Amino acid sequence: MVGRMDPAPLHLPRLAAAAPDTWVTLPTGALPFAQSVLLLTRRLPAQAAHPAGEWLLCLTGEVVVDLPAGHWARLRAGETLALPPAVLWHALPTGDGVTLLRTMPV
Repeated sequence: MVGRMDPAPLHLPRLAAAAPDTWVTLPTGALPFAQSVLLLTRRLPAQAAHPAGEWLLCLTGEVVVDLPAGHWARLRAGETLALPPAVLWHALPTGDGVTLLRTMPV
């Protein structure tokens, strides 16, 4: 269709690689949630989950998510984790090339 403007696709791992170890916020428009992407190269300092909870998706690589009370989860590419409301968590890559997508309500 001529004249139609489709949004350009975003390559999330490449976008995250532009600023390693820094959450890059994706454009949301009028969506009821916000998303950020991260290329993880080292242990991530403590993160506080949204008061209503959030989702963490491993796009590439493998990561260990450290949760309170000795709980943890290992995420491989394509796996997701629901984080409880307001929980503090850390992430540790198990190798190179870990990209995470974080989704939280606004």
